Amino acid sequence: MPETRLLREEGATEALGAELARLTPPGGTWLLRGPLGAGKTTWTRGFVAGLGGDPDQVASPTYAVLHRYSCPAARIHHLDLYRLGEAGAWTLGLEETVTSADYLVVEWAGGPGPWPTPWVAELELEGEGDERTATWRLPEAL
Repeated sequence: MPETRLLREEGATEALGAELARLTPPGGTWLLRGPLGAGKTTWTRGFVAGLGGDPDQVASPTYAVLHRYSCPAARIHHLDLYRLGEAGAWTLGLEETVTSADYLVVEWAGGPGPWPTPWVAELELEGEGDERTATWRLPEAL
């Protein structure tokens, strides 16, 4: 069942990312959807912080397509499929570099994809500026 929360400031978007990071098992994937400026990278900053990584390293992957961040237990692969489409993710060699302990955060995710983990959650961000609405769905228990 999806959950929804009104986020009244950028800090609340980051806090939600940290909160949901703590619910994400090693190897978990998050599919992020929402228009430009909806807060996908802001949420990812919180996600990285929630896993013990450095949120100051997080940048939009729009032009680089893929960023990797270290956290104490694994790596976080932050990917943008806006230009590549979901099939384009695999042209990056992800299947060879993402381990079962790594996390994957995918902006502009599209459909269900062929993701490298059975644990796949979805987050929709809507709104502009500081105030937005987040709706997320965690996967059924495995």
